[in-house]
Amino acid sequence: MRKALIASLAVTAALALFGCGGTGNGILNVPNPRVRVANVMPGIASAKAKVGNDTISSNIAFGAVSDYTVTPNGNKDLSVGDSTFSNLATLSNQLFETQRRYTGIAYGSSPRAILLLDEDKSAGPSSAVALQIVDATQSTPNVDVYLSAPLDPLPAAPAFTNVAAGSISDFSEYGMSGSSTSVRVRVFPTGTTATPIIDVNIAFEEKTRHAIVIYSDSGQTSGYNVLTLKENV
Repeated sequence: MRKALIASLAVTAALALFGCGGTGNGILNVPNPRVRVANVMPGIASAKAKVGNDTISSNIAFGAVSDYTVTPNGNKDLSVGDSTFSNLATLSNQLFETQRRYTGIAYGSSPRAILLLDEDKSAGPSSAVALQIVDATQSTPNVDVYLSAPLDPLPAAPAFTNVAAGSISDFSEYGMSGSSTSVRVRVFPTGTTATPIIDVNIAFEEKTRHAIVIYSDSGQTSGYNVLTLKENV
């Protein structure tokens, strides 16, 4: 009886230490990081991405984002390339922590690079949506981003000012009168308001966080496009 009790306690201790299933990292109920990748690399119609030795996806379409994959926590490389895993963009020796979600945004062509969103795990504000801008371009001048209702005139001041190529802005809150709303997003080279390089309406829900990714796209008249990434999904 005493031996059986000791064995049972040993099993319980092992489960508490190592957890169970495919998402553990040695501590019960502390999930490993989740990582996904967006492909906005011009000329790469289908991208392959890996974090350490874990494949995130072998087929991320241009202008799209993969699902999250679970990877053990720790320092490792995040690499994205074409379908043969050539023409790589690599973020070296990046720390991926437990209980966190990350989005790697692979962009550019000369050189290829990765911007990493360390996603804020908190909910967005009540009666608002929290937005940030990712300028995943390499040749665009700095940009100003204006937010408004779809039919409203251009606001007097931008919500985001002078966002540089290859950078991620802080969050800005946009107030909402209901549980969901459509927001008009207009992007101009900094200091100008004549011709937007982006002019789109995007639907958002309150209490959520989103990154609006601006990227180069030769298939668009302006040469630019946007990808909206809901964070913490």
